[in-house]
Amino acid sequence: MDFFKFNKYNSLDENVLIASKYIYEIVEDEMAIDEVFEEYSRRRSIALNLSLERILYLSLTFLFAVGKLEINYHRIKRC
Repeated sequence: MDFFKFNKYNSLDENVLIASKYIYEIVEDEMAIDEVFEEYSRRRSIALNLSLERILYLSLTFLFAVGKLEINYHRIKRC
């Protein structure tokens, strides 16, 4: 599956780059991963499921790779 392409069958929540943007907006202070996921689902008004969590983990990995987030004692924060 190519996560960087849109088509009429995929929702915006299945795109890693868009999910990364929302996660970056959510993480203002230090937060745990489950707090980030719960806040994401609350703001987007969608239920957490396995496929959404997979996209959110990929989005977190992307943000760590480009240096936008860092981990400090099991909590995520902006750089």
